[in-house]
Amino acid sequence: MMKTKVLALHLPQYHRIPENDSWWGDGFTDWVNVRKARPLFKGHQQPVVPLNNNYYDLSEPEAIRQQAKLAKQYGIYGFCYYHYWFSGKKLLEKPCELLLHNKDIDIKYCFCWANESWARTWDGKEHDVLMQQKYGSSLDWIAHFDYLLPFFKDERYIRIDNKPVIFIYSCHRITDFDDMLACWRKLAQQHGFDGVYVAEFVNSFNSGLHSHTTDVIVEFEPLCTARYAISALDKAKRLFCKKMGRIDFQDYDSLWECLLNKRRIYGKKIWRSGFVSWDNSPRKGKRAMIVRGATPEKFAGYITRLLLNREREYDDSFLVINAWNEWAEGAVLEPTEQDGYSYLEALAEAMYIVEKEQSTVESP
Repeated sequence: MMKTKVLALHLPQYHRIPENDSWWGDGFTDWVNVRKARPLFKGHQQPVVPLNNNYYDLSEPEAIRQQAKLAKQYGIYGFCYYHYWFSGKKLLEKPCELLLHNKDIDIKYCFCWANESWARTWDGKEHDVLMQQKYGSSLDWIAHFDYLLPFFKDERYIRIDNKPVIFIYSCHRITDFDDMLACWRKLAQQHGFDGVYVAEFVNSFNSGLHSHTTDVIVEFEPLCTARYAISALDKAKRLFCKKMGRIDFQDYDSLWECLLNKRRIYGKKIWRSGFVSWDNSPRKGKRAMIVRGATPEKFAGYITRLLLNREREYDDSFLVINAWNEWAEGAVLEPTEQDGYSYLEALAEAMYIVEKEQSTVESP
């Protein structure tokens, strides 16, 4: 049995860009949302503070270097960086370009094309749009591939069977999706690869398999479970909260049990995926979804169970964790003042337990 590698989703938002200065005010990064968060009820842990007030700036190579060092220290194989491409317009590209050009930063990585419009409501929906996501012709597909190619050629970029891995967040939104992938695969072969390995997300906007030409399914957690796997009554409660503008409270244990016990079938292999926790009130205030009851000990137990779960069509290659640093969504492996390194330690513990158990089973 192969050892599963941990990929942590990574938000490269923590540096200034002119567009955010224009939309949100000078100096805006997601740290602004994180710092201004306040408790909305008794016992609500806000704001969440980085350990040692480490409000880093990802326009500095040293910050990226330190993240990579910390991740590897706790057994994380690599980062899956969100990538933003709007028919030739790039946003938040600087951290990954710095990573590309600083070869001493020791971390494996790949991209997730977060192909949504940017909206003032932070939900990817097509209203109050700040940056419209549009899809061009084959000329745009080629330009996009040409931008990605230097990353694909980087020895640290994650490949499977000589195919660079790329996640796509909303496949169904892309016009002529299969034709685009065929174009990319042809271009990849021209540059010495055997194609492109495409991971397709199932999430709030994508209810199931979109294309038979993708290679693997990844469920974006906890939103996938909260949307499709909870009871009909809980779904009705969620809808009521949304309509009334109330906090959508979810229970950590209930969500994880639903995640572990769901039987959704896609006709395609699935990479395991899990989440640290969730609380997007720093962005959405009282219209947030807040998951209550998370602890590092629970996280370790649920990750262990997920890795040992053999009841679905899992491909053991990767475990995708949401997230390394989604501070404004409450999905954070990075150390905090409140929990220290506990979630990283919990993840490392879970991986150790699973590896030990698997080696015991495999030994004669």
